[in-house]
Amino acid sequence: MTAEPAAPTTPTTPTTPTASAVPTAPRTWAHGTRPWLPEADRLEGVRPRTRVIVDNDFAGDPDDLFQLAHHLLVEGTEVRGVVVSRLREDDAWNRTGSSIRAGRERVEGLLAAMGVTGVDLYDGDDRGFDAHGGPTDASRFIVAEAMRDDDRPLYLVAGGSLGDVARAFKAEPAIADRLTLIWIGGSEHAGLAYVPEGASALEYNMALDIASALYVFNETDARVWQMPRDVYRSAAVSLPVIRRGCAAAGALGGYLLAQLGGVRSMVAGAGMHPGATYVLGDQPLVLLSSLQTTFEPDAASSYYDLIPRPRLAPDGTYRYPQDTRPMRRYRRIDNNLLFDDMFASFAALADWLEE
Repeated sequence: MTAEPAAPTTPTTPTTPTASAVPTAPRTWAHGTRPWLPEADRLEGVRPRTRVIVDNDFAGDPDDLFQLAHHLLVEGTEVRGVVVSRLREDDAWNRTGSSIRAGRERVEGLLAAMGVTGVDLYDGDDRGFDAHGGPTDASRFIVAEAMRDDDRPLYLVAGGSLGDVARAFKAEPAIADRLTLIWIGGSEHAGLAYVPEGASALEYNMALDIASALYVFNETDARVWQMPRDVYRSAAVSLPVIRRGCAAAGALGGYLLAQLGGVRSMVAGAGMHPGATYVLGDQPLVLLSSLQTTFEPDAASSYYDLIPRPRLAPDGTYRYPQDTRPMRRYRRIDNNLLFDDMFASFAALADWLEE
């Protein structure tokens, strides 16, 4: 989740297709098999080189659905599980009694549209970290996967609040040396970028659960790669490109366009034109964790600097000590690689499903 919607003048809920209306793929495939690839490229018997846990607030901005779909398709990555995290009770996106339940339903709709089976979902908690710091199904899974005997890199990719991440670190601090947290979140760093005009100084994902962000940054030794707001907002794609890419993506494209159409209707309901682009701001989670070079694996086409991990003040602003674990602060991302791969992967799946 990377955007805070304007409150509409009349209640207009972002479109979530009902179960009967969700487009369903004409056949199924098991996650990890990638049957659309040429047989020689499937590399049967070779393990994916990267493990990923996807953690996102799927009840809100549909950019996280684009990200999850892409992560399930990218070569060389195994999605070990999907964490469904919360929205605040007063959040404009939260139009149900439970954002966890609503998020799970959206993910289930996405998986049906993709025809994929074997993807495990883990629920977070509708309460914030300050109200419930104890374990959840999601935080237990994060700890179990991190502590499992597996020498492949593990990326915990978070596109929303850090509630279940904080719960996992609280339960087992040793996971700090066993995973890398890639977080889409946090405000601009002074001297590098400005707060967008009209935006809150406190960035959206941090504001979803400030207590959890304070805990992760101030009380743990987490290894963090941060994508602050000024950088993730640069993952903008024009609507003609999105429409064309989704038109070639079969049932998956239809599902994603319906979600995006719901947002545009919500914005229009507030008397504003939604414009000609959409920020798919959670998509860089795929870029950094999974679109890495063959040798010396890394997201080499994106740029970061390395700084001591900041501490957070209660208002979400940064303090810069010199004795903390180094943190990657991303400054620029490779949108060409990212979105070329996303739409090509969507189209390849659709071509196979519709053979």
